[in-house]
Amino acid sequence: MSLNLKYGVQLPAGLSRDASCVREVQLRPLTGEDEAFLLETGETLSAAARVTALLWRCIVRLGADEAVSPETVRSLTVGDREALLLHLRRITYGDRMPCVVTCPREGCGERMHLELLVSKLLLAPYECPQDWRGVSFDVDEKRYRVRMRVPNGLDQELLAERAQTDATEAENLFLCRCVESVSAEDAKLLAIEELPPELTDKIARKIAAWDQQAEILLSLECPTCSHAFIAEFDPGAYLYQELRGHIPYLYREVHQMARSYHWSEAEILGLTPKKRSVYLNLLAGEDVIG
Repeated sequence: MSLNLKYGVQLPAGLSRDASCVREVQLRPLTGEDEAFLLETGETLSAAARVTALLWRCIVRLGADEAVSPETVRSLTVGDREALLLHLRRITYGDRMPCVVTCPREGCGERMHLELLVSKLLLAPYECPQDWRGVSFDVDEKRYRVRMRVPNGLDQELLAERAQTDATEAENLFLCRCVESVSAEDAKLLAIEELPPELTDKIARKIAAWDQQAEILLSLECPTCSHAFIAEFDPGAYLYQELRGHIPYLYREVHQMARSYHWSEAEILGLTPKKRSVYLNLLAGEDVIG
């Protein structure tokens, strides 16, 4: 019953392997099995761990590797993981993403109905250093030399766990994992807790510039109060909420299709949401077979 659909997509940053950059990925659409997984297991995972689990289930091939492990998915940059989530949403449900954004201006709160396009949110490939790289920053007439890298999925998972208890500790963990060393002009090495706030801010902005797909920002203006603001779009959160909205109907659909077509639960859950909807629409005009 499985359709074995595969779609070729390209990573914006790519995975460094043997002095080369692997960008080619094959994805399959989400199926009822993935929706059932979220129902039964996904709720217990952090958002970052849920992304890892979902991508691991749906990545068919990464470069020449057909045996993609969770560790490989965790090694992808944040931007590549965001891009894969967008591709996964597009091949499963389509390019158009309806959403609602609330105006943040005090006293307004206007609900703005938007329709985003996956194709407009995806970036072209770019160079993204995943290994340690030295960068110089000038802060208060002092020059600092920093060796750092962009964060990956494992960093996201560890930071999510730490952020549940202490946001400040999560920020320190981010610096400890993604900054190998910091030295001042006198070559003195500085501990993370010694870094000037302006320097940590510049480090974060440099990382964001390196991995551009990692943060999707929407420039919006409220039609009611004309307030201009920036809203962040989170593909993982959007897809998860969308899937959660389908879950209450999932087993009802399985029940209806099993009674009518006498297919097993595994066969029905192996179908994509689009394919299930085709059969359900056909059944809508027919009597259910006992």
